[in-house]
Amino acid sequence: MSKHKPPAARPSPSQRRLLDQLTALAAAHDPDLRITGRPRTDADGLVTVPISVRTGGMPHAHGGLQLKESEDFLLTLPATPMIPPQVRTPHIRFAGTPHVLQGNRLCLYLDPAREWDPAAGITPIVNRLWQWLTDAAAGTFDPATALYHPVGGVLHHTPGTPTVVVREPISHRPTTAWLTQRTADRLDLTSAPADSHSHRTPILPVDTLPLGAGSTLAELLTLTHSTTAHDPQPADAASPALLTALAASAPEGTAQHFVLAVRHPATPAAPLFLLAGRLQPQACDTLRRLARRATPSRLGSLPDDLRHASIEWCYLSDERPEVTTRRDTLRPVRAFQDCHIHIWGCGGIGSWAAEIVARAGASHLTLSDPGRVTGGLLVRQNYTEHHIGMTKATALASHLRTIRGDIRIDTTTTPPRPRPPDRRGPSRPHHRRHRQHHCRTLPRPPRPAAPPQSRPGPARHGQPHRQPGNPQHRRPRHPHPPVHHRPHRRRPRP
Repeated sequence: MSKHKPPAARPSPSQRRLLDQLTALAAAHDPDLRITGRPRTDADGLVTVPISVRTGGMPHAHGGLQLKESEDFLLTLPATPMIPPQVRTPHIRFAGTPHVLQGNRLCLYLDPAREWDPAAGITPIVNRLWQWLTDAAAGTFDPATALYHPVGGVLHHTPGTPTVVVREPISHRPTTAWLTQRTADRLDLTSAPADSHSHRTPILPVDTLPLGAGSTLAELLTLTHSTTAHDPQPADAASPALLTALAASAPEGTAQHFVLAVRHPATPAAPLFLLAGRLQPQACDTLRRLARRATPSRLGSLPDDLRHASIEWCYLSDERPEVTTRRDTLRPVRAFQDCHIHIWGCGGIGSWAAEIVARAGASHLTLSDPGRVTGGLLVRQNYTEHHIGMTKATALASHLRTIRGDIRIDTTTTPPRPRPPDRRGPSRPHHRRHRQHHCRTLPRPPRPAAPPQSRPGPARHGQPHRQPGNPQHRRPRHPHPPVHHRPHRRRPRP
């Protein structure tokens, strides 16, 4: 039987449309834009087109990217039009330049979700490339704000690895920290051991990594050694500091974690960018056995299985105050920061208010409620099935500690009885009779004189005449103005 070769991958309809537009655009702008080779389609469905852009006439400024008369690029068209095409260089001359990812990929879009229009075609991509080269040659890119510039512009993360939480400052010198496992998905990096299960973890400062940190031990050793060594070394030289740290920290049979503190090229005194990785136990044990004799100084002296051992990169939650800012810094809820809040009643309002206050940064909470959690309360109060049977204050305190581990929480059964306010003010206490002796009634201010009127009418039974000077005069309670009576005249007798 003859084996049939799998059919060659072909461009999708959206890729063919972009190729046709690129061909027409190159024909209209020759020699500024040229297609220098045939498009290639790989097994993943990506189409790569070699192109050339004439850059000799672009103005160059001091500190800008030095360009040749013509630069070659690789334009990659994704299989779906929802993802913008990517532009790479066949060399690494641009490595270390702001907005260059992994040494050869140009960062044309900072936010593709808002800046990329799938229906616009290939023209915006070429215009973006031309504008990027113009700005790079003019030196208008700010290296201090370039995205992930110290580590090659990419996030190092291996799926399935735990998250390393860092909240304490990191020194610019090599040091040792401690990793403590909080959950199966979280590790805390601290300067002192949190418990008996904390493991030593080396923190190694390195210079910029424009090509990234690699995915194997050999790549990691080569990249970190080339950025930390100041004297010329062979191409296969390893980083003895990293090898020694990996071999001497974790106990036998366990994975070894490490942290790389990467300096920023533009501002060396700025806070270090952190990368957290780990080496599997089998590779660590092999490295420990080698380190007992002598630390290898060349990659060729390492066994093949150790050289090709994969480095797993953990997601690092960098929460250091010098590099992060709270989202509610400019909001009114920030007023609870570092305050002591006493909440009376942990029911439908108090249980939710306590969580808001705890998330707002309060340092001390006192919860008061003698009631217990029942199943009927779960429909509107901040409790779960796990809290049924507990007192509300205790259950709410346990819930809030899962939100913040650094908050202080006290619980009481009843709220404190507030002291009634003193209505007498700051005066000295006196005997009631003595106080009445000194009290005086101010005279009532005189009423304004009424306008002259004629003789008033007859008074009602039990009421005096409504004369202007009568102290018993009262205003009518009805809202409409008083009615003035006509003067009474007696009729003559017949």
